[in-house]
Amino acid sequence: RVQTPTLAMIAERDRQIRNHKPVPFWTVIADMGGWRLSSERIDSKDAAMLLCGQAEHGRFRIMSVNRRRVNDRPPRLYDLTGLQKDMSRMHGMTAARTLQALQHLYELKLATYPRTDSQYLTDDMQPAAESIVSGLWPLLSFAAGLDIAPQFGRVLNSKKVSDHHAIIPTMEFVQKGFDGLTEGEKKLLSLVCCKLLCTVAAPHVYEAVTATFTCAGNEFTAKGKTILTPGWKEIERRFKALFKADADEDVPELARELPEITEGQTFDPVEASVTEHFTTPPKPYTEDTLLSAMERAGAEDMPE
Repeated sequence: RVQTPTLAMIAERDRQIRNHKPVPFWTVIADMGGWRLSSERIDSKDAAMLLCGQAEHGRFRIMSVNRRRVNDRPPRLYDLTGLQKDMSRMHGMTAARTLQALQHLYELKLATYPRTDSQYLTDDMQPAAESIVSGLWPLLSFAAGLDIAPQFGRVLNSKKVSDHHAIIPTMEFVQKGFDGLTEGEKKLLSLVCCKLLCTVAAPHVYEAVTATFTCAGNEFTAKGKTILTPGWKEIERRFKALFKADADEDVPELARELPEITEGQTFDPVEASVTEHFTTPPKPYTEDTLLSAMERAGAEDMPE
């Protein structure tokens, strides 16, 4: 009952990849000196070249500037599937190998019970969680110099814990550290520690700016992002830098900070260029994306 629908998902994805016909499209990029504007998708190269010429000799006017404050809340703690997905994406470790390593860490009393589907701790675990978090700082090089005031309220919820709570390091680990562990076990336990610190850190707060421009009757867009409070994202950034782990390939290019701009402002002719792109098929499943697909299988077909 699990293998058949899983095989069907893989076969359907394979069919979509096999039958995909790349379709070209073009965009016009206007370089504003440190930031840039992008046109909408254009289906004709000739039309894109024409717009590029108009952009280089025309004048850009700001039609609207939308500023939005975003409060990106910390993630939840790991359940088994979440940990397997991140270990697959960041370190190329299979789901089976992750479970095996986690089981060994559990037997060594360095991590909590592995086979859990909960992302919370029980309400009575706050004193233990506080002790573990305060003891992690000397063990984690990526946490050196970080100043966070841990907030445990969001990770405690007894109602969302059935048989076993979320996966976290233990006080035994705080006392023993990484000594004697394999490279894979060290990576896994570091990831679990990082997640615990992220969940109790402050939210990541930033201002997202979207500005709409017109030039020769055509619309261009610029997107910017100003970080107000790094919060938990700073811990994640340090961790990924330490392990040279890449973020998701699907995440779009980080928006740059835009200068102070206002509605009605105009800009003189700029340097413009045309870029060619092709539509792409969906990517083949990895352990990470297949686990995600299995978690929400049938969600589109069956109502609540």
